[in-house]
Amino acid sequence: MSAPRVHQPRPRHCGLVEDQRVKNDPTLPRLAERALTHVWAGADLVAPSDMMEGRVGAIRRVLDEASFEDKPIMAYSAKYASAFYGPFREAADSTPSFGDRRGYQMD
Repeated sequence: MSAPRVHQPRPRHCGLVEDQRVKNDPTLPRLAERALTHVWAGADLVAPSDMMEGRVGAIRRVLDEASFEDKPIMAYSAKYASAFYGPFREAADSTPSFGDRRGYQMD
């Protein structure tokens, strides 16, 4: 299993950031390209670790166009903005440098 992401070194949000806002649409092709490179490298399936609008569809289109119609995508149906993620984010040094992820995670 592989979890493609598009993270900038900072601010550590799930996508490209401009003016302290996550830009979903410009992120989609980059995330899909990352997923494709993971499949080329041998991943049995891809599982994007965030769930902003259009992510799974963009990945599916790119994989299909590259003749990987049989590669599964394991999508998160919901991802929660929870205090339980705090210790993980601190250990992985993945806490956003501004704001939080509540704008695109459920509470």
